[in-house]
Amino acid sequence: MAINLEFELVGVGNPFVVVPRLAGVRIVSDQTRSGSARGVGFFQDFAGAGGAGASGVVDKRKDSAQTRVDQPDDSDDDDEDNEKRKKIHGPSERAGFRRFIFLTFFYFGQLSPICYNTTMPSQIAEKTFFKYLKCPSWVYKDAHEAEAALDPLFLRLIDDGLLPEREREVVSDRLDFVEVAAEDPEEAFRQTLEFMRQGRETIYQGVLVHGHWVGNPDVLAKVEGRSKFGNYYYVAADIKRNREIREAYKYQGCFYAELLSRLQGVKPIQGYIMTPDKNIVGFLIEEFESWFHLTLGEIERIVAGEKPRHFLTAGCKQSPWYSACRLDTEECNDLSVLNRVWREEVVALQKVGIKTLNDLSSKTLKQLEKLAPAVRGDRLELLSLQAKALIENKHFLLSSPPFPKADTELYFDIESDPLRDFDFLFGVLEVKKGQGVYHSFLSERPEDEPQMWRSFVDFLLNHRDAPIYHYGWFELEVFRRFAAKYSLSDELRTKFELHFHDLLFLIRPSVIFPLSFYSLKDLGAYVGYKWQSEDASGVQAVRWFEDFLNNGDRQVLDKILEYNKDDVQATWKLKEWVAKQFDL
Repeated sequence: MAINLEFELVGVGNPFVVVPRLAGVRIVSDQTRSGSARGVGFFQDFAGAGGAGASGVVDKRKDSAQTRVDQPDDSDDDDEDNEKRKKIHGPSERAGFRRFIFLTFFYFGQLSPICYNTTMPSQIAEKTFFKYLKCPSWVYKDAHEAEAALDPLFLRLIDDGLLPEREREVVSDRLDFVEVAAEDPEEAFRQTLEFMRQGRETIYQGVLVHGHWVGNPDVLAKVEGRSKFGNYYYVAADIKRNREIREAYKYQGCFYAELLSRLQGVKPIQGYIMTPDKNIVGFLIEEFESWFHLTLGEIERIVAGEKPRHFLTAGCKQSPWYSACRLDTEECNDLSVLNRVWREEVVALQKVGIKTLNDLSSKTLKQLEKLAPAVRGDRLELLSLQAKALIENKHFLLSSPPFPKADTELYFDIESDPLRDFDFLFGVLEVKKGQGVYHSFLSERPEDEPQMWRSFVDFLLNHRDAPIYHYGWFELEVFRRFAAKYSLSDELRTKFELHFHDLLFLIRPSVIFPLSFYSLKDLGAYVGYKWQSEDASGVQAVRWFEDFLNNGDRQVLDKILEYNKDDVQATWKLKEWVAKQFDL
């Protein structure tokens, strides 16, 4: 199951390089390009001189992941376990210093003193954008109340990075690799600038500072062009577990580009991520920077003291301030407690005086359509029913879900350690005639993974006609990745995939629950299922697995198996409860 954020445009122009207008996403893999004699390595910013960016693969499809900041967060579907795929990189934050930093570096061969004042507003770092996208109140409370102390493992999880040793595996074979080892932020910044002045090819764990902006990119890569340092400049990349560009990555990439534009006098054309497979995925900064500057402006105002209006989303669950924020929202009967409500819908309703759940539930559909014509009628009807469900604390049945008929059913859940990019447990509950038998396919070490996969496929071959229920998208995504990695035939892959059924997708149009969130933990508890371990969660499972790897304690491994068994049993319990409501 999957582990479930008005500003003047600023920037330094580039007088040295003619920038070609290229659209799309650039993907360059290690296999496509080995190190260049000119030291450009695998990165080729579109501003590279002499056609240096011609090698590699250019994907000209539009990036479908470019979504609006105010779009509802679909992670509420599986938010509790969505934590499995949330991680962050790097051994230390290197933030929190509030003093003047005096630095000198070469400006076309001349020493120039530069003073960076980090005593004024609270710092803005790349992780600030993640916090803002999840919950703007997180940024406000950290800046003006007291920055919450977070579990280091959780900090790693929320940013989709890897453990430091896994990160080094991804980058250590690059040309002229150097690491910024200083723990003191001032010294780390000095060291980063010195490496940039020297023209080092790959700078790992660098620190970029401008005013109260502090960036911590995993990698700074040298590319051809012209900057204050000479006939080259730097682009930034973060190492991420996910294989595609997500919205938060774009904000972080734009932030690094702004910092680099001030330090080297030229802004990179692309932002990048590096995957655990050592592939490089890029996006064009200019296609996203208007959203970036709007968001940066809002963050600057929050940091300066403007308190944001709270809007409850699934992302708020990841904030250390979640309990307080949810209590405030529920006490004022705010419309944002509705499951998957859009911000635009709330604004449209508030403009006509519908500001609370009671206001919404007291109106007929005809009245709502007349008052708020900007909101679709089907959405008004659904939101009104959700308000009634929350106020009356009862569920409403809509239409019968299309559950397939079968003598045997399988309920499937995966446990992963995102910090290692390691999917180590495939758990399946086999249900026949109302009786369930749990099967675990476990890989204790990465080298055991091929055998785990073969055993799992053999099991599926013995249950060819059984529907495979899972909760959320994660299981199918991992299955497809394993099928590609281990060359499962297209015929078998297609046949298996036809039997995969996302239970959440099936039941969402069928039942309105009196809940703000529809994670498996939320719905499982509503239908009466109780997990054996009270502290069980996706994050806890990662912590347990790390303990097992470090200490070899098999009792900890047994707790993970117990948690996984609970998840598949809860999925079964939820499916049976829904089926019973419709006499299926």
